[in-house]
Amino acid sequence: MHSYYSAEKDTARLSGQIAASLLKNYRPSSPVLPRIARYIHKHTSFLLTTHVGADADGIGSEIGLYYLLKSLKKDVIILNNEATPEYLRFMDPTGLVKDVQVEEQNHPDLVKKIQQRFVFILDSSELKRSERVGELFLSAGCSYATIDHHILPAQSNFCVDPSYGATAELVWDLYHHLKIKIKKEAALPLYAGIVADTGNFRYPKTSLRTHIAGGELVSLGIHSDFVYRALYEAQPADRLRFLQRVLKKTHIDKKRGCAIAEVRPRMLRGLEVGDSPNEGIVNILLGVRDIQLSAVITATHGGLKCSLRSKGDLDVAAVAREFGGGGHKNAAGLKVDGSYRLLRRKLVAAIYKACEQARS
Repeated sequence: MHSYYSAEKDTARLSGQIAASLLKNYRPSSPVLPRIARYIHKHTSFLLTTHVGADADGIGSEIGLYYLLKSLKKDVIILNNEATPEYLRFMDPTGLVKDVQVEEQNHPDLVKKIQQRFVFILDSSELKRSERVGELFLSAGCSYATIDHHILPAQSNFCVDPSYGATAELVWDLYHHLKIKIKKEAALPLYAGIVADTGNFRYPKTSLRTHIAGGELVSLGIHSDFVYRALYEAQPADRLRFLQRVLKKTHIDKKRGCAIAEVRPRMLRGLEVGDSPNEGIVNILLGVRDIQLSAVITATHGGLKCSLRSKGDLDVAAVAREFGGGGHKNAAGLKVDGSYRLLRRKLVAAIYKACEQARS
């Protein structure tokens, strides 16, 4: 009888064999891939970044593309608007992703350092969401293009294909388009990005290609259980107390089918919850049978931010766009400055309207 360990080894071996067989005749078909390839072949130095409030897909696609470019002997740096959240640091064990605030302190000539680099913005096609990093590379006169899977108006430097379940899936496909072998260092962040942005392979844009991508990445030695636990089951114990406080203040509207939680600074007092206390709460709220839309509204120093999730045809990306945000139909977010009370009132009204329209 096989031991548990040897069974795992047998499973990994089988995964590798199946992946090799499936991918032998696989041909990437996205029209954006040749455009991205042209940018890559045209330039030698690159700056990679993503949207403010970087998530697993943004970071995963950055690191995945980093290793692809390095395999082509390109000069590459990754610069984000903030430090990688604690719960996502397993994706970047060597610290490839740099924090722009730290870099500006350590390098007063940072603008000069990034001059002559071509910029890829990953998982976002809205320049304003690049915030400080965007200001710097525009000051440096850098040209840029986006690599994204969100639905946006066409623009010549937007390499966008909404058929992908995650930007990390698009980067995985780029490896195959360029016929470059995926290293294990790239496989982990790419897999984590796909898992996170597809809701663990559940969201509507999860396709056969998404599963093939995930399957190949697992076959390269990625432990799916480790990634799931790192993303969803690695919160500190005080997170339960914080969640208790949030749920006490959550408004549940059965008639409209929505649950709206509000997070205020006082809820964090006396708790050690890390730097991403809200992570996953919006999904917990959506996991109730009668809830079709969930929202977690967080008070910030200058306004608010909000995570939105929905089921079926209820489009939360449309709600987010009303406030300058964006995302997918069933998973979106926004961040806006102004009077918290006024913004909250307007946002709740927009949420109610979306729920009522979906039910009519």
